[in-house]
Amino acid sequence: MNKEQKDDILSWVLLRFREKGIRSVTMDEIAAHAGISKRTLYEQFGDKEQLLIECLKYHWAQEQKKLLEYAAEGTHNVLELILFSFNQKLSACRNTYPGFNRDMMRYRRVMDYVRAYNKNASREFISALKLGVEQGLMRGDIRFELFEEFLTAQMRLLYEEGVWRKYTPQEVFRMILLVWLRGISTEEGGRMIDAYMKNEMGF
Repeated sequence: MNKEQKDDILSWVLLRFREKGIRSVTMDEIAAHAGISKRTLYEQFGDKEQLLIECLKYHWAQEQKKLLEYAAEGTHNVLELILFSFNQKLSACRNTYPGFNRDMMRYRRVMDYVRAYNKNASREFISALKLGVEQGLMRGDIRFELFEEFLTAQMRLLYEEGVWRKYTPQEVFRMILLVWLRGISTEEGGRMIDAYMKNEMGF
């Protein structure tokens, strides 16, 4: 099986996981869609938990590719890159089964991988925020490492308390942008966030 075939399977599987919930999608269903035997599916991707990890790797790699392509245009400041990344994540959450994140938390290896990914992403986020200070878009009196700790704890609480089942992704992301990101932005950065939310995110 070549990389393109694997990517096609991973893309479809993640879509089904998001639509139906991880527990509702069987390995038999996946093998049937891919036109391969269940044995071949296990040989190529491992068990269901490892398959989910591979789906996340593929998805985040695609997000990173789109972000790099957006950055390569050379006309965007760091806040626009942050907002573009937020918008990608919002788009992925739309039409997602409310129990998707709860299902994911049942898999220990998956959550270990998610935490490792988030730790690395946090370092990149902090670097971007500090660059935002240099560009006059972020306040210079913020300790961004502490800000990131607060944001991470808040996101964890959203999962643990089932907030994603009570509110739409649009409501959650809008609150994050208004309360967290806008709160550490300069006046210029705040105006940019307001404009992006209205024009690109439909808030």
